[in-house]
Amino acid sequence: MKKLFLMVMLMLSFSVSALDLSDAKEQGLVGEQANGLLGVVEESAAVNALVKDINSKRLVILNNMAEKNGMTLEQVSILAGEKAIKKTPAGQYIRNASGQWVVK
Repeated sequence: MKKLFLMVMLMLSFSVSALDLSDAKEQGLVGEQANGLLGVVEESAAVNALVKDINSKRLVILNNMAEKNGMTLEQVSILAGEKAIKKTPAGQYIRNASGQWVVK
């Protein structure tokens, strides 16, 4: 019984570690926010790690865009958030102005 439990946990850890952005969005684990960053809808270590990784990459891009265009990071982030929310397909999560996660 103990071996079965360990095998199941090991299999689950492999499937969770293989989580990518597309899968996470389709599964309702993450969603887009007005600040241009990805947000966690359903907490887990794998989801948190994915969001942290994606957001660090997005911040580099947003900072570069801000510098290149003579804008603040906040201005660029707002524009990126609007675009990301607009591009989010129906059935995926976005964070509304009230801070609630809603299905688009």
